[in-house]
Amino acid sequence: MSDILCRWLNVELRLSKTVDPRSISKDFANGYLIGEVLHKYQLQGDFDLFLKSNTANSKLNNFTLMEPTLQLLGVSLDLSMAQAVMREQHGAATRLLYQLFILLQKKRRAGLTGTAMEAMQPAATAFLHRVENDIYSERLRTVVKREADLKLQKIALKYEIKGREIYDKSVMAHFVEEQRRQKVQEEMRLQDIEKHRHARRKQHEMMTRIQSAVIQLPKPPPNRTLKALEKQQQNRKKQEFEKNRKKLSPAPRSHGYQLQRPEELAQANSEYIQKIRQRLEEDATARQQREKRRRHVLVEQLKAHEAQEEALREEQLVERLTRQSQLERRLAVQLMQLRQQKDVLRQNRVFRERQYQEQRLRDFQEALEREAASLDHAEETRKEIEVHDRIATERAQARYRKHSDSCREILEQIVDLATKAGEYRLLTGNLIPGKLMREWKELMFCGKPLYDSGSLEELPADPTPEQFIEVEKQEILNNQDYDEYMSMTGEWTWPEEGETKPPPSNNNILGHVVLRLQTIVNPPKPDTLPPFFPRFTLKACVLGKLFSGKTTCLTRIAKVHHIHILSANVLIQEALAAHQLGKLGREVRKPTCIRNNKEHPSQLSVRAQHGAAVEKFLRKGRSVPDELLVDIAVEAIRAIPADSGWILDGFPVDLTQAKLLEKALGGSDTGKERKRRIKRSNLSVDSNAPKEPPPPSPVLDLALLLDVSDDHVLDRAAKQACEFHTMVCANEYSLCYYHCRITAFQDTWPKLEKWFSGKQSILMRLNAEMSEDMLFRKVESILYQAMITLSIASSFENSHGVNTSPTEPLAPTPGTTHWVYVDEPLPKEIPEYLVPYWENVCNSYVTNVKAVMQNLRTERILIIHHLFNIREEFKQYLRRPDLKQEFVSQWQQNYNSIPKDMRDDEETKAELHQRLDDLRERLWDICDKRKEEAGQERAAIMCDGWLEDHTAVLINHFSTLMQVEVDRFQDSLRLLRDYYTGMYKQVLSEAGPEFTCIPLLDIVALEEPGTQTDKSKRQAEGCCSGEGIRPDSSEIPRVYSLETILNQMEANSAGPIYICPPSPAQEPSPPPAPEEDSEEVCKRAIRNKIRQEYAAALDHEDSAVKVRVELVKACALCMVRVLHRQAEQAFRTMEEWLGARFLSEMNSIDQLAEVVRHHIESAAKLQSELMLVCTDFFLNGDMRVVVSPPNPPRPAPLELPTDSTLTILQLEDLSTDTLEIHPSTLCVPSGVQCSTDFWEILQEITSLNLGTNLVELVSMLTQNTEMLDWRQFLLSAALPWPTPTLPQLLQVLARFKMEDTGATGSLTEEQYLKVELWFPSERALPIPEDLSEPLPYDRLANLRKFFFLLFADPDCSPARVDYVTMLLYFAAHPDPTQGFVRALSVVMGQPLRHQSSSRLLKSTELEEEVEPQGGPRGEEGVSIPALLRAICHGGAWGACQNRFHPNWKSPDEYKEVQDRSFHSLL
Repeated sequence: MSDILCRWLNVELRLSKTVDPRSISKDFANGYLIGEVLHKYQLQGDFDLFLKSNTANSKLNNFTLMEPTLQLLGVSLDLSMAQAVMREQHGAATRLLYQLFILLQKKRRAGLTGTAMEAMQPAATAFLHRVENDIYSERLRTVVKREADLKLQKIALKYEIKGREIYDKSVMAHFVEEQRRQKVQEEMRLQDIEKHRHARRKQHEMMTRIQSAVIQLPKPPPNRTLKALEKQQQNRKKQEFEKNRKKLSPAPRSHGYQLQRPEELAQANSEYIQKIRQRLEEDATARQQREKRRRHVLVEQLKAHEAQEEALREEQLVERLTRQSQLERRLAVQLMQLRQQKDVLRQNRVFRERQYQEQRLRDFQEALEREAASLDHAEETRKEIEVHDRIATERAQARYRKHSDSCREILEQIVDLATKAGEYRLLTGNLIPGKLMREWKELMFCGKPLYDSGSLEELPADPTPEQFIEVEKQEILNNQDYDEYMSMTGEWTWPEEGETKPPPSNNNILGHVVLRLQTIVNPPKPDTLPPFFPRFTLKACVLGKLFSGKTTCLTRIAKVHHIHILSANVLIQEALAAHQLGKLGREVRKPTCIRNNKEHPSQLSVRAQHGAAVEKFLRKGRSVPDELLVDIAVEAIRAIPADSGWILDGFPVDLTQAKLLEKALGGSDTGKERKRRIKRSNLSVDSNAPKEPPPPSPVLDLALLLDVSDDHVLDRAAKQACEFHTMVCANEYSLCYYHCRITAFQDTWPKLEKWFSGKQSILMRLNAEMSEDMLFRKVESILYQAMITLSIASSFENSHGVNTSPTEPLAPTPGTTHWVYVDEPLPKEIPEYLVPYWENVCNSYVTNVKAVMQNLRTERILIIHHLFNIREEFKQYLRRPDLKQEFVSQWQQNYNSIPKDMRDDEETKAELHQRLDDLRERLWDICDKRKEEAGQERAAIMCDGWLEDHTAVLINHFSTLMQVEVDRFQDSLRLLRDYYTGMYKQVLSEAGPEFTCIPLLDIVALEEPGTQTDKSKRQAEGCCSGEGIRPDSSEIPRVYSLETILNQMEANSAGPIYICPPSPAQEPSPPPAPEEDSEEVCKRAIRNKIRQEYAAALDHEDSAVKVRVELVKACALCMVRVLHRQAEQAFRTMEEWLGARFLSEMNSIDQLAEVVRHHIESAAKLQSELMLVCTDFFLNGDMRVVVSPPNPPRPAPLELPTDSTLTILQLEDLSTDTLEIHPSTLCVPSGVQCSTDFWEILQEITSLNLGTNLVELVSMLTQNTEMLDWRQFLLSAALPWPTPTLPQLLQVLARFKMEDTGATGSLTEEQYLKVELWFPSERALPIPEDLSEPLPYDRLANLRKFFFLLFADPDCSPARVDYVTMLLYFAAHPDPTQGFVRALSVVMGQPLRHQSSSRLLKSTELEEEVEPQGGPRGEEGVSIPALLRAICHGGAWGACQNRFHPNWKSPDEYKEVQDRSFHSLL
């Protein structure tokens, strides 16, 4: 088995190390080769993590990594097996490799990959394997010792041996010598004992020999008796035995005769007898074998004799038969001949069968060879597919890594944004400025880190990548700030309290001037005309992988629809064929030219010329260039007739070919177009400048992708290869070629997809994994839709081609669209000077604005950090140590030193209380002093001047920005003046004085030199003495002066900024001449027009700079105010901290005094150490003393649910949910609803535990009818509640009427709760003593509120209840007659009596019968409205579509019936 494994490992797998059968255990002990075996079968993807050394860490790492893979294969690598392999036990590695060999061969035959095996594994089993892997890893770490432990153990063992040797040499030397001496004595004693024992043994042997030498002669027995004969025979045997013994026994030491002992003699006799018996048995066995052989020989002789006799008898019989007649003899000869012929035929048949067998063997061998060839081909195919899968996996992994890296970068940026926001929340008190958030978002969207990774203070000549990133970040933020500043958005919006102005508009005059100067200096190049092609009905390309069905489908489309199909391979072949034809033609014409002595140049067509160029490249072994391929395709397109369509088959292949095709067919170069779109930074744009042409439409109408998977391509390739090349595939059709084509397509398609889908938007995808007919119909439909869309678009362009020209205004003003500018000729030197001058102005303006924005950001962040730092420094200052603990410790020590009997004395207690008061006063003094020092520190922070100085720096930055605007204004004026002066020198006046610069704040000179420190000191002293700024004041002493400085700066800069330059002087009107030349009139008109343009441009620039400067000043003032508020908030927070800390310290002192007073009164010793730590009071340093918390509030009363009774809360929820689900159905005057509909509503809002009780209640209420009153249902569900008697109902009705002063018949909830019902609303319930227990629940009081909720009208505001209707529900009675009488009594408001005829009711004592006051009143009449109200209550009409609806009558119908009845009675 070892040889098989070694051949498998060395020949098939070719491991990195040759394996020898004798060293298998040693080679596979570290697990590296096992991992390599698994890696060869593509099961161990992390093989690069395996370690090749033989250390313990390497073994632990390797066996931990390979365990999941072995578990997936089904190899149980438990701890004992792993330990056996690592310890190089014999046979352990061989058994493991044999299991791997069997399982890996099965895996290879099954064709499963590691990924497939993981996918086929159940989730539960995979989870169990992961758990077992974790347990295995932990146990393996405990079993396998670390390399450091092994080395430490070896070192310890080495030193232990060395120490033992030193110990033996130094300490145990004497002890060893003593042991050696005792050992020698013991050996001498043992030798003496052995000598004595040997002497006694010799003496004993001598006595034994003497006794054995004595001979005793027996009596001679009779010779002729049987016994004598037997004795003689025995004697002979003994003599023979003696002879044999003497022969076998060695010679005696002495020549004398020595007698043996009886025991030895008996033993010798028995051995002799045993030998004789053995010899006899052997002789008997030999005789038996001889007898068997003899018998066998006799049997064989007998058989031979019998065969001889049988042959003799046959011969005799034959002779006897042949002697009968001559005819029989002839017959015998003929029979012999026939037998010989049969033998010949038999031999021929056997020979033919042998030939057939050989032919079958040859056929079988050929079939085997063909099968082997097909298997080899399948193996090669499988290998190629594996290579393809590996390449696809690598591509998928690369895409995954790219996606993972992108996601990781995004997540890191999100985390950075979150942490940055968290940091600035700490810095700004949870108020992050919107400007900072916009900057962070912009950096995150641009993929830049938010945290600084490099310093830009001193940028070296060769900056680091981190500094490059910082420069890019600053550029991004500068561009963002510049865009916001120019558009007046974000931070540069107008303040809310001021006037809002739009951004300045574009100066069209200045833009026209700049454009004309640039056109003069750099005249534009004329555009080239696009190439001309006839109109085509369809221009498309069909792309896809190899074997995607492009050519097959397009061939059928060309046959059916007569569309021209252009394939690159076909076009190249046609070009080569044209070239060959041209060469043949030249060879034919050459002799004629020679005969006529004339030379005719070869006139080749364009296609033949292309073929010559293609042949030239192919002969050199190079591929055809993309430019030549595009030229061939364009020439073929030119040859297609008009009003027809063409489709490119598999062309273009890459992005370069697509761009070249776009340029050749459309005439536009995308690279030049992109460069042309890049504009220079210009502060003014000419609105009348020619607009850039729109991007040209794509030259192709459709780009169709036939998408198929790689496996599908390989299947089609293998099928075609088997069809055309059964044995061995050609190189062109080899799978390697297909893989290269697929890989090339996957490399080039992403860019092509972006080109056709993003830029041109003509890409369509179609899944081509279908039959040829289906694919043909799909492609045909897509092409047809593209042709329809193209025709509609062309008709739309033709219908909208004519545009109406706008009407011109009557009097255009300078700068408008219809103004005609003055374009007089200029000297050459003026444009050459002004164009670079204006570019410098624009660049300096943008650069300076961005620099100011960057400085503003830096200052803003610096001020935010400064405010945070002063708060933190002040907080740390408040936490500085003090001397309170020393006084407390000294006082406690003095208190504990007082004896116990003295602490019980009242005078001593009074003295201790006095000392405690003194201690508290002293501690209070310390707190007051610390508060005063903290106030001085706060005042010093407020008066240090740092914030004011940096605020002045901010204002200077804003002033610099205003100066940039003024400079730009001045440069624009100079440009306009030089431009218009260059056309007519005498038109404009001479340049006035230059504008003055905007002053900046001198931070050092804001105060007199040497007075800053004195003033700060005076302010600090004033804070301490109570004069000037108080410590508890939150005002900033110098911020308001900064606002004053800002206003002063506005006043200083208002003059030069807002003064408009002088308008061009008008020429004095000359005296009227009798006749004026037309040329002079034209010149005067041009000069007037120049003055108008110049004045309009100056006015526009003046208004623009005013708006910009006002915005800068407004934003500066707003920022100063915001900074002032932030500083006030910071100082106010410091003041709050100071006050809170002072109060906390005072409270801790009071707590300490309370604890000490308790010990003084109880005359107890202070066992715990009293500690005042900052603002807290501790006992023994770990027990903090806090104020006792108040008792928790008593929980609200809660009704406990029972099995048969619903709680009030459940009833209220049931009523509310019922009205919310179907308010239109239930909110009817009668409250009657179909039971089926109501049960459906009830199922939607009830739970399962309440369903049984409610079902019984619904069935009980609908015994004789299909209608149900939902209010009656809820009243029944609210049981038990006290049932009212008729007198109680009348008393409650009377109370309701007394409360209803307006006689409206309804009450509000407030009025309703004032009326007492027939049961008490408040009861005396026991109150539990435990505050954690809730009060008892009063069900009747809450039931009273539920009755109002049940009968109130929800549409009224506020809700009102009809008390008569409510009491009618409670007037129900088991006897219908009594219930009707009770209802009439409630409606009438007086009791009515009725004598019942029911014996049961007569026997029942009626509690509600009362004597009518003032005589019997039951004889009074009942009005018809009262009777109708009692009758119609509880179900007069309802909206129900149930077939069992009783069709109750309306009140009007009842009234009509009652009237007829009474009239009939009358």
